[in-house]
Amino acid sequence: MYAQVLSLRDGLSLRRRSSWQSRRAGFTLVELLAVIAIIGVLIALLLPAVQAARESGRRTACQNNLRQIGLALNQYLSAKQAFPIGSTDHNKREIAWCVYLLPSLDEQQVFSLFDDRQAYSSAANREAVRCVIPVFLCPSTATQPDRRGPTTGDRNSNGTWDPGDDQAYTDYGGIWGVNGTDNGTLIYNKAIKAMQIRDGLSQTIAVGEDTGRGGDAPQYGTWANGQNVFDQTSQINKTQNNELWSDHRGGVNVVFCDGSVHFLAEAMTTEILFALCTRNGNEVLPDGSF
Repeated sequence: MYAQVLSLRDGLSLRRRSSWQSRRAGFTLVELLAVIAIIGVLIALLLPAVQAARESGRRTACQNNLRQIGLALNQYLSAKQAFPIGSTDHNKREIAWCVYLLPSLDEQQVFSLFDDRQAYSSAANREAVRCVIPVFLCPSTATQPDRRGPTTGDRNSNGTWDPGDDQAYTDYGGIWGVNGTDNGTLIYNKAIKAMQIRDGLSQTIAVGEDTGRGGDAPQYGTWANGQNVFDQTSQINKTQNNELWSDHRGGVNVVFCDGSVHFLAEAMTTEILFALCTRNGNEVLPDGSF
């Protein structure tokens, strides 16, 4: 009898411990909500840092694109003793400077498809201009609503190819000049020699960002079109239409005539910016201007 009582007592004690351990193994509703709240706060704190890190990587990739473009420009300069014409046979063939850099950008096959005896928008160049060139695209680009894909596509939606349809985009343009004056490096119908850049190769922008272009003339933002040159008339990131514009926070990436790449702050004064966009303004820029 005594042994039975002990056995019963031990059984009850064991069940109590098991029940207590079972209750302690779970979470109460309050504890669960507290954990969820803490996780939410941590995510909220980490998300901006993750996004900033990703944008930093995209900006670096953009700068690498411009370094390749700068290297290709200088290879062309060495071979031809001048930079490429910004728009060859402007108002007729209108072939952009980008076309002549293709061999130096590891795009010889696309260059072989392009017939520079014909207009950039001709049927003869249809297969070439529809090729997407990765080095011409900034990974941070936030496109305008009417830029729906990697090319201009069927612009008037008539179901057939028309001259100028299906052209691949670019997020970089050549500097034509400032305020209506062709005093930049990549201009219409004329190749600029290094000696003509009197302000210095390291003080003159050759190519800069103008990302996401669409608008009334989306083909202006395509790599084969000779209209892909900028007439800078305002500060950085003020106009998204053939002027310096980027989707990087606070400024824009550019490559200078010597091949160096810089990030220009959008707070830069127009006086300094215009001086950097011109080849022969004879400006003397203070140290740390960019």
